[in-house]
Amino acid sequence: MSKAYSIDELGEARELKDCAAGIGKSPSRGMLDKVAAVIAIVMAIYHILYVSAAFQYVGIYIISVAHNAISLGFMLVLTFLLKPVGGGKKAQTKIPWYDIVFLIASLVGCLYIAVFFAGDISLRAGLGNTYEIVFGVATIVAVLEATRRLVGLPMATVAACFLAYAIFCNYLPGFLHGRGYSFARLINQMYLTGEGMWGVAMTVASTVIICFIIFAQFLNTSGAGEFFTKLALALAGNLRGGPAKVAICASALMGTISGSTSANAATIGVFTIPLMKRSGYTAESAAAIEAVASNGGQIMPPVMGAVAFIICEFLGVSYYQVCIAAMFPAILYFGALFMQVDFEAAKNNLLGLPRSELPSVRRTLAEGWIYLVPIFSLVFLLVVLLYAPERAALFSIVILVALSFTRKETWMGPRKILSALEFGSKSMLLVGLACAAAGIIIGAVSLTGLGVRLSTVALAAAHGNLLILLILCAIASFILGMGMSSIPCYLMLAVTVAPAIMDFGIAPLAAHLFVFYWGLVSFITPPVAVACYVTAGIADANPMRVGLRAVRFGIVIFLLPFVWIYRPAMLLSGAPIEVIEAVAVGILACGALAAGLAGYFLRPASWWQRILFIGSAISLLSPGLTTDVIGLCVLAVPVTAQILTFIKSRRIAAPA
Repeated sequence: MSKAYSIDELGEARELKDCAAGIGKSPSRGMLDKVAAVIAIVMAIYHILYVSAAFQYVGIYIISVAHNAISLGFMLVLTFLLKPVGGGKKAQTKIPWYDIVFLIASLVGCLYIAVFFAGDISLRAGLGNTYEIVFGVATIVAVLEATRRLVGLPMATVAACFLAYAIFCNYLPGFLHGRGYSFARLINQMYLTGEGMWGVAMTVASTVIICFIIFAQFLNTSGAGEFFTKLALALAGNLRGGPAKVAICASALMGTISGSTSANAATIGVFTIPLMKRSGYTAESAAAIEAVASNGGQIMPPVMGAVAFIICEFLGVSYYQVCIAAMFPAILYFGALFMQVDFEAAKNNLLGLPRSELPSVRRTLAEGWIYLVPIFSLVFLLVVLLYAPERAALFSIVILVALSFTRKETWMGPRKILSALEFGSKSMLLVGLACAAAGIIIGAVSLTGLGVRLSTVALAAAHGNLLILLILCAIASFILGMGMSSIPCYLMLAVTVAPAIMDFGIAPLAAHLFVFYWGLVSFITPPVAVACYVTAGIADANPMRVGLRAVRFGIVIFLLPFVWIYRPAMLLSGAPIEVIEAVAVGILACGALAAGLAGYFLRPASWWQRILFIGSAISLLSPGLTTDVIGLCVLAVPVTAQILTFIKSRRIAAPA
């Protein structure tokens, strides 16, 4: 395992990652593939020039809405070139007539906005002209079809339902009843104002998110993925359950930059899952651990799969506040997973890999330090110098490319740079189209006032009980988040579910993190469990069994959102003594929960000890000093019994 993987040897990982991103691997299509590659490279270069303000230096000023239209135009064209209706199972050397229609509709609709609106179109009075309505309809249909092909039918269906709701809500009963809007008014809202497809979701996607996705692709193309895996192997590979701990560390490092749980699971899982199986883990356990670890990358600062920056945009808070609030829950998530893996390894006597087969820490750092510098630079630029996120990502790319020339083996020449640009644009398609569809949903909710009515109904159903409200919101977040990547998932929940929690008096950041966590639950929870299907395919395991084990390994993602609502200090806000107490209680609770679920602490736990471990964890996670004291007292019983039994067994085993 000391050998470094080359870019060419990562073909399988890249193929799996592309499949997870919705593009898949289609048969060679000759000129179409080359055209798509050129368009993808041009798309990436255009976004870099826009974000770096290079256009302004030569006297070209592109307003935000026009840029969003250009960005979406690129994405639609690439989608219809790369994602045929049949999924690309057969070689296709020419574009079908219906895709030509979609391409024309995409280009005309997006270029019209880009060219003919030189000001803030949200200030424009009146409804659009007939041809503008036609362009709007064509663009919306193209977006829905591209979303269906790449993101999936559920997202496209939800967006279409919200469009229909805006027109026909005056015919619906109860809380769904609304004013109802004409077809022309609806298209005006979605296409000719900044509140629909060109709104906040697309703005963040076409500036911040694409820069971070391109940055992630530069890291992958330069070999950072192999470096992080090797570093994790060097640090934890020889520990008990070492390969599983490698999966956790590597997924946390790469997952925070990647915007997709499934793509992260595919990329890292190709290396870690075979290692776990080799060391003694069952196929189901190996796949479950990788799925849970990959899902955790989306909640781990500093990037959180770019969701951190969208939260800042939505709530108008600083990036620093979001990172601080999200840090400790993410640490507890990975800590609980790490402890469960460790206890499982000890219980089943799963040893680490031999040190002779592992890379040297010193040599690994000496060869790959260039991959750490851009990440530290990114955090420094964001947190200390307060750079705009997209500018910080671009500077980090420049630093990475410059440092790559310090060693011949890591050179990023023109071929690798173009490859990173190409795959950066292609990886952006799923996220960008999901954000465009989310913009349609947000526009419909804003136009009809549905969000306010949903909040009112949720509050009424809870009868003033916060716990009931949170359970209802958790269920709604789980259902609405099914099958979506983290960014569109958060965007939808932020406008439909989070307002109900905030209306109860909960802090906005706590409410938004609550729905975000519960939106991610579906990635590891049957029957959807998208990440588990990816890792099960790699491990050759049953997806449903993988999903059930993933629920156990990732149990804290279900519990922590409730905890910080009742104990806000868990988000590292409040009086110092409250924060210290929350941190201590959180660590003890996650440790007790891990011991109870794994059935091991210092030695195998009996059934009554497991019950007490889990019971103490529940008590510690509950708010209030009384429950903390009860939890500590209950926890002391199995811990003491384990210590006494452990000491006794050591005495018996000691030679006379």
